[in-house]
Amino acid sequence: MWIHSIRLRNFKSYDDAFFSFPEPKDGQNIVLIGAQNGHGKTTLLEAVYLCLYDKDAISHLTRAGLNSNETHYPDFLKAALHHQAEPRYGRYAMSLEIEMRQNWRGEMRGLKIKRAWHFDYDKKLQINDNEVFVETHKNGSYQPVDDDKVGQYLNAYALPFDYAPFFFFDGEKIVQAAQHSGAGNWLNIALKGLLGVTLLDRLRNSLSDYRTKFISENASQKMQEDLDRAERALHTAEAQLEVCQEEYDKVQAELEVWSIKRDNLTQQLGGGTDIRTSKDFLQQKMKLDQEIEEFNGKVKAAVKAMPLAFLPRGRLEQLQIQLDQEKNRLNHEAGKDQIAEKVDDFWGAFVSNDKVKEVLGRSASVILDDPMMKAAVKDCWEKLFYPLPQECAQDIQHNYLSVNAHAEIQNEIGRLGSMPQDKIGSLLEEADRREQERKQVQEEFDKLKGTNKDGLVEQLKQANVEIDQLAGKKGNLNNQLAHQQRNYQKYKTEVARLQDSISDSNPRLLKSRRAGEVDKVIVRLTEELMKQKVGEVGEVATRINRAIAHDERIDKIRIDAGGKMALFGRDGCETRVDLSAGQMQILIMSLVSALAEVTCYNAPFVIDTPLARLDEAHRQGLFRHWSSLQQQVILLSQDTEITAQVRRQLEPHISRTYLVEADSLDSAGARSRVTADFYFE
Repeated sequence: MWIHSIRLRNFKSYDDAFFSFPEPKDGQNIVLIGAQNGHGKTTLLEAVYLCLYDKDAISHLTRAGLNSNETHYPDFLKAALHHQAEPRYGRYAMSLEIEMRQNWRGEMRGLKIKRAWHFDYDKKLQINDNEVFVETHKNGSYQPVDDDKVGQYLNAYALPFDYAPFFFFDGEKIVQAAQHSGAGNWLNIALKGLLGVTLLDRLRNSLSDYRTKFISENASQKMQEDLDRAERALHTAEAQLEVCQEEYDKVQAELEVWSIKRDNLTQQLGGGTDIRTSKDFLQQKMKLDQEIEEFNGKVKAAVKAMPLAFLPRGRLEQLQIQLDQEKNRLNHEAGKDQIAEKVDDFWGAFVSNDKVKEVLGRSASVILDDPMMKAAVKDCWEKLFYPLPQECAQDIQHNYLSVNAHAEIQNEIGRLGSMPQDKIGSLLEEADRREQERKQVQEEFDKLKGTNKDGLVEQLKQANVEIDQLAGKKGNLNNQLAHQQRNYQKYKTEVARLQDSISDSNPRLLKSRRAGEVDKVIVRLTEELMKQKVGEVGEVATRINRAIAHDERIDKIRIDAGGKMALFGRDGCETRVDLSAGQMQILIMSLVSALAEVTCYNAPFVIDTPLARLDEAHRQGLFRHWSSLQQQVILLSQDTEITAQVRRQLEPHISRTYLVEADSLDSAGARSRVTADFYFE
């Protein structure tokens, strides 16, 4: 099955455009549609979704990487009406048409799907005035399908909408969505879509609503109060889980932005091995500077201690005692000097004291004014400090040393036993080795600065700092998220227990109990379905990734029933290495292709921005993969992705090309022009 044609009228930037594509055969299965950003590539992909799935398309745009600003069906349609659409008969019309064809045992069959939406004169959507026309193609002519059989034909030709994001997607955005939500979470949702589990989830929600309503009508007041309390706790836990998940997603998004910036800087600095040098040498140089400073300190200490090391042990002990006593005397005299000025203060207080004057009587002024009296007081003050205490040295032999110097030499003497003389030599050798390493790092740094990229190095350093901080924050949030998930599950289990208890206590609640049992069966069924398919998806993804990737870093991809993915190297051990943006894109593209293959649908691929952030080797790997497929592959590309030169390389596999260009309108919109059999020059 392939897309034979697409027609767009008054849809976003297309006022009236038509694309037609030949049957993919003889190795020519690739359609190349070139357009600059904002000229209509993504619009074409949205048109495919809306024409095939109508309302259901809106909920799947995000899964396909199409993050529309409008998430509600009426708002999306209102925003999609072409800026300069012309009204007819007092209203505006917007329509999309897709024709699908397949060669069924030599007979050409097909289905044409046309949807039309109408707006009043004020461009307000007439929600109940939408139209869908379906025609079948057989034996060279079209026949309209009866209204009661439209759904049957749509189901036969169109992919189940849960499968659509595996075939119709934005190559760059779907990788970002997977990284933002976590590859495991994205893969879990994708696997549920593959298995139709989303339909079972809807059934579970319906059963839950039914059971809640039935219990509230028949349970006793006490039981209902307990259940209400547990449900409030569950709702609180669910809200906290959502807040934690949003914060985690926000940090993950910031981490993705900085990772992309780091990858871009890496490419500007040469890519490959340069990134390791650029990323590590600054930290390495700082580490070496610190180590050299520490070695210099040790050598300095050793040099200080070296003269002491040549003294006999007896002399060292005498020197240590002498220095200790000299230090005590210096401290003693320093204390005396600190309070020397207090002598005059004491004398002033003494001569002015009334009791002293009363004792001395009329001779007080004569005695106190006598210089000999003041000298006698000072002499008495001096005797408070002399003779010296026993622990103080009587003679200062090392009067050139300060108190701190005495203490430092004492410490060096104490360290002599742990620092033999030959240690100085080893310290110098180690310091010299570190100096050589620092010299090499400095040469690399100078070489990099010589390329006028020193500013990029600083930006790269900042990017690495931000990534390290965000990675740490992400780890903490991941732990909080796990805690909130456990808390949510605990209250969920409690609510289920109370519901079962209420149902078992009242024969009238037999239907509620049965609904609970059906819910449990659905849970077990979902688990078994996941177990059956994850192995197959992992094997197919491994095969595709090996074929596309230009390195052998990932030898095997394994997926568990919860959608958690593990990567293994050739040694059979799980690897936890960080993948570059390009390697991550190849991994996600491999998983998407694997999911598509496992569906067993021979449906066409429509891929927007297929090659962003990929190097030449990875691009060639993807081209080999796409050109080897039997089905049609429509690539919506910018000129920087699939250049004119690359287009010439792909020539043997291209069945048709288009170039889409847009003209700006006075209304701030655009009008896209489509040129067949043309591409960027």
